[in-house]
Amino acid sequence: MCFPGKTSVAEAVARITGKQGGAVEDLVAVVHCARSLRKDYQKYDYVGFEMCSGANLAFAGPTDCQHGCVGFGECAAACPFHAITLENHFPVIDEDICVGCGRCVPACPKGLITMIPKKARAVVRCSSRDPGKVTHHICAVGCMHCMSCVRACPAEAVGLVDGVIRIDHKKCLDYGPQCNEACIKACFMVHAIQPYSVSPLFQVEERHEPTEQEALAL
Repeated sequence: MCFPGKTSVAEAVARITGKQGGAVEDLVAVVHCARSLRKDYQKYDYVGFEMCSGANLAFAGPTDCQHGCVGFGECAAACPFHAITLENHFPVIDEDICVGCGRCVPACPKGLITMIPKKARAVVRCSSRDPGKVTHHICAVGCMHCMSCVRACPAEAVGLVDGVIRIDHKKCLDYGPQCNEACIKACFMVHAIQPYSVSPLFQVEERHEPTEQEALAL
């Protein structure tokens, strides 16, 4: 159960205690927010202590999406291994440094960080619970809750959990790559579901006009 120590520590503890060691899955933290793909997201000038938990008390923070990352880096401050850095006020997690301790998870006042297997194939980057039109008005890369990804997944690994699309990575990995990333291809919005990578995707272009597929969702 020692995630930071990984398999080597698990085996050492097993030897010392005379028990049989089990497999320790490598986990990594991931931020379920797509704000890294946006530029104009500030709704007011925040004046006060630059802490996510404090700013979140003032109308869910200075960012326009009430479900999105506040951006003051309380998760980075909580990480004892310095695996989280801020890029454009957005937390980026270094997979090579992250040991899966989970200290950053409770640090986020909006619950945007979870632990996933390092070998995960896809990740949902949006945590909005707003209706699709409200989300799209604010964020061109936000989840529309159209459920296309849920219907497309042959492993039934994608579902709506507490109003947010989430992936059951155990089911996904057990099924294998033969799904050909069906959930990503079925997603109507740009980058709401991404192939899992060390860093989230970043872009600097202006808000784009809806594609034909996105217009259908709207």
